[in-house]
Amino acid sequence: MIRGYTAEQVRAAERPLLDAGRPLMQHAARALAGRVAEHLRAPDEPYVVVLAGSGDNGGDGLHAAALLRGQGIAADAIAAADGLHAGGAEALREAGGTLHDLGDTGLEDLHSRLAEVDLVLDAIVGIGGRPEVPARLTTLLEAVRRCGVPVIAVDVPSFVDASTGQAAPGALAARETVTFGAVKAGLLLPGGAELAGHVHRVDLGLADHLPSEPAVLRLDDAEVTERWPHPERDATKYSRGVVAIAAGSPRFPGAAVLTSSGAARAGAGMVRVIAPQSVLDLVLHTRPEVVGHPAESVDPEAIGRLHALVVGPGLAGDDPRTRAGVDLLSTAGEEDKRGEVARGVIDAGGLDAIGAAHRFSGDVVLTPHRGEADRLAERLGIDRDLPGSDLAVALAAATGATVLLKGAITLVAPADGGPLRTQDDATSQLATAGTGDVLAGMAGTLLAAGLSGPDAASLAAILHGRAGRLASRDGMLPLVALDVAEHVPEALGTILAGALS
Repeated sequence: MIRGYTAEQVRAAERPLLDAGRPLMQHAARALAGRVAEHLRAPDEPYVVVLAGSGDNGGDGLHAAALLRGQGIAADAIAAADGLHAGGAEALREAGGTLHDLGDTGLEDLHSRLAEVDLVLDAIVGIGGRPEVPARLTTLLEAVRRCGVPVIAVDVPSFVDASTGQAAPGALAARETVTFGAVKAGLLLPGGAELAGHVHRVDLGLADHLPSEPAVLRLDDAEVTERWPHPERDATKYSRGVVAIAAGSPRFPGAAVLTSSGAARAGAGMVRVIAPQSVLDLVLHTRPEVVGHPAESVDPEAIGRLHALVVGPGLAGDDPRTRAGVDLLSTAGEEDKRGEVARGVIDAGGLDAIGAAHRFSGDVVLTPHRGEADRLAERLGIDRDLPGSDLAVALAAATGATVLLKGAITLVAPADGGPLRTQDDATSQLATAGTGDVLAGMAGTLLAAGLSGPDAASLAAILHGRAGRLASRDGMLPLVALDVAEHVPEALGTILAGALS
């Protein structure tokens, strides 16, 4: 599990160590230099240039450059600010390095210098940076981008808000971010996550001084292995979990096929589909193990045993199944007629049926994309222009549900106000019709198996993203939604096999 902390939380954790005289900058610079050296194993005579700012971030980069020179790796710096960190600048000069003044470097000279570089260290601004690129630096950043040289960001990519992830247009994308002491929340959130590349954390001994609850969480393979529901030796289809799906219509019949496939391939004990007979005929042609319920509405008494309900894929907001399903789930937290607590997923058309009067439990997962989230926010009196992370949190607070906001970075906001979760497992090839239906079915299966809303949403997002990567050969090839469902078992098996190796 990756824990992300705000800039303020990190500063507060560093303060006792700095007051005690711990040389945190020197520790950070040594680790950074070591990491850079690992990236430079291939070139015979590697050359590194540091884009150095005036603060401690620039100091980290300059001290690292001095250490690299001590290892026989050529390293110089370009001053990206009027002044430089005095100690770092002195260390680099003493090691034989050159500090070039950006103001004295013409565009042609800049391009010539960068053409010889094997790696750029982005050390302009750190956790105190704002998502704004000063006009005087746009030419420098564009030159780095055009030359195509790999970038390693020091602590955070410059001009990214370390707490929110908000990033300035024109900020440099890094191959890797070497972050110090603790992972910054902004590296896990939309904006910052797209620029950070691989995040490598350097331990500076902050653990005892950080809050017990981080600002952001990201689950990894260990959490999937630990939390994924495995059937016991005496398991039955009922003990594994029964998921009912109200999905598919004459206009969008395939939605029922995709949602039920996602549910089945994620390991449901039984999948029930509530739909018109014409839709059920299509579902059963693809998934003969599904139990069909030809019905105009959602009636738990008529359906029989179920543990989670998925409502909305392929349905209009005014469909009787949509209204009945959303109303049923809005009783979550109360005992229904079977003595079970309502839990489930509301997706697509089901989201359009949610109003201010509805209230859900945290074991109901809403799965909007940004457009659907904006429309729901407007109906609930929430500012639709909020950043994605803030919008997901606001929707969870307003509805009482867990909110899974779909996007390049998937956000999961727990209803109880706990840390925001953020998953980055997907590929852009998943941006195609029907993949969200598969995700809804997967989350429904995990809820039916007894996982909490946040865990069901997070694990479904991880497996959905990994299955998409497998289906598209890591994003190289196009896919269709049914491919994603069919690759779910392989994606899970890869994670579980990794845990055993």
